[in-house]
Amino acid sequence: MRRTSDHEREGTNRRVRSLFRCASTGEFSPIECCVLPGRSAGFTLAELVTVIVIVSVISIYAASRLSGEFARTRASYDQLLVQVQYARKTAMAQRRFVCVHVAAAQSQLYYGTGVACPATTGVASPALQVPYTVNAASGTSFAPASTLQFDGQGRYLTAAGADPGANRTITVSGDGSYAFTVERDTGYVHP
Repeated sequence: MRRTSDHEREGTNRRVRSLFRCASTGEFSPIECCVLPGRSAGFTLAELVTVIVIVSVISIYAASRLSGEFARTRASYDQLLVQVQYARKTAMAQRRFVCVHVAAAQSQLYYGTGVACPATTGVASPALQVPYTVNAASGTSFAPASTLQFDGQGRYLTAAGADPGANRTITVSGDGSYAFTVERDTGYVHP
């Protein structure tokens, strides 16, 4: 094994010291802030502006996600989804037709006849509210305004009791847009 002489070690130390110099004294010092030769300590204006812009964009995005509108829209969506799922389950449990009347500002559950959906006999909610009503939060709306019906087997029908011919998508809009689908053949309700 070859031994390193004092002369060689001194040369290596000199090369390392020449790479890093302190901005204030121009000499090597492991305690002070060391920078590469030709550069001063600190940040450039371009670096500072870039960081400020990035932080601003992130904070604007985070503030919009924390706003009440986003939460109200999501809450209205969740309530409407649960209500339509409840309508299907009630129709199957009671072996009766259950209609969901969806308007822009609210949705209500009524018992149907199979060939019509009169808004006369309301379906009770789990909290015993008759008819089971979901109101859209301020700044949100339900679309499309329509009436759908579930039969005793949980299948999705039109308000007149006919085959709908396609799946039904219901959208809740506000600060963002959320949709769920009612399957044509089975009546399965899912996001």
